[in-house]
Amino acid sequence: MIKIDKVLIYGVKKDSIAEEIGLKKGDYILSINGEKIIDILDYKFIVQDEFIELEIQHSDGQIEIFEIEKDEDDDLGLKFEHELIDKPRNCHNKCIFCFMEQLPKNVRDTLIFKDDDYRLSFFTGNYITMTNMKESDIDRIIRYRLSPINISIHATDEKVRCMMLNNRFAGKVLLYLDKLSKADIKINTQIVLCKGINDGKILEKTILDLSKYIPALQSICIVPVGLSKNREGLYPLKKLTKKDCIETINIISKYQDKFKKKYNKPIVYLADEFYLKANVKFPEYKDYLDFGQLEDGIGMIPLFEHEFCKKVKSLENNKNLGSQNIIKNKKTVTLVTGMITKDFIEQKAKIIMQIYNNITINVIAIENKYFGKDITVTGLVVGTDIINTIKKLKEEKYEFGDYVVIPEVMLKDDEDIFLDDTTLEKLQEQININIVVSDTTANGFIQSIVSDIPNEKIYKFIKLNNRQSYENSICH
Repeated sequence: MIKIDKVLIYGVKKDSIAEEIGLKKGDYILSINGEKIIDILDYKFIVQDEFIELEIQHSDGQIEIFEIEKDEDDDLGLKFEHELIDKPRNCHNKCIFCFMEQLPKNVRDTLIFKDDDYRLSFFTGNYITMTNMKESDIDRIIRYRLSPINISIHATDEKVRCMMLNNRFAGKVLLYLDKLSKADIKINTQIVLCKGINDGKILEKTILDLSKYIPALQSICIVPVGLSKNREGLYPLKKLTKKDCIETINIISKYQDKFKKKYNKPIVYLADEFYLKANVKFPEYKDYLDFGQLEDGIGMIPLFEHEFCKKVKSLENNKNLGSQNIIKNKKTVTLVTGMITKDFIEQKAKIIMQIYNNITINVIAIENKYFGKDITVTGLVVGTDIINTIKKLKEEKYEFGDYVVIPEVMLKDDEDIFLDDTTLEKLQEQININIVVSDTTANGFIQSIVSDIPNEKIYKFIKLNNRQSYENSICH
């Protein structure tokens, strides 16, 4: 990474230190405390100092030095054109399993760009392959204590990893793990499991090889390969069957038991999809610890189940006590979900209906025509498939009731838009039914059903916290 002469100030936050000293959009940072800055890491690290010497070139060319005294955690209030100051690094691989290579044509730019940037790994939780990194990048991770760092491993067998990533250097960069672990940088790892390639004995080798990095190694997350219908000309991968999932669960259970005895935690985790496809009981709730792998689809069902049971007990108590919060009027609600969670959601719906006999709950599982029927997770359901499914059911005189519930995981995190660019507003117009957007928690799920919902075309509950958009982790 080449040092830059100056950094453009793209904006100044209101009532900030930068505004107070008179900095404006169009000014440039020449140095901070005498140092040139490369990117956001340098900036954030240097401005933590209580005393800042800021060298600025104003838009008219005049150079001015500001001496600033502030609290250690105070931000200067500067905005930059790019989140990282410079542009994010793109991926140097052509992975045989990459989901971005399987997207339909004409998708939005944010889905097409494949980032592989260690800075974003720290800031947003993205996984990186390290194939575009140098020793100097590893040194910066250690210097700035970018911990934890999330790394896509897939296989520790050098030949297998090189083949999977289509990169002849992919095996050698795993040596960076030695340096990171010795510096006590916490590491989370991910494996995209591909049938006949990195499963079975190769998977076991990968787990054993990675285990030598414990305790720096925090987790090994295993997710099933996603195969869309758009694979013409791509590596001929096969989907994981129920039998494959059971065999993988058996392998992982063995190592989970071993690690729990030695380290008091499982270390290795499987995505919920394995257990749902295999129709096998999930690990215990306590085994997921802090549920730090939710963005990988790991532990969402056990967490939901645990919270749901607690909430149901509360609802039953409220009903027995004659709570004013109990809905008195009859209503019908239709829940929209992915194919893989249909049975699970129906079970929960039945429990709610047993408590509230004046509520009728329908569950509609959406077959994914956009990506292909083998894509069954809820987060990849798109607007056009919902529209077409509901329109077809309308023709069959299906009774949708008062409103349809859409889980927010189907939408972009910062915008009411599905992966196929269908807006929530367009969806509502097309189906002509009121829509309620629920969060993915058990409480949000129940709230969307039992609450007195205003008669609005689109109703959204207040968002309590942000989640990572699926498109940020769709590649690795």
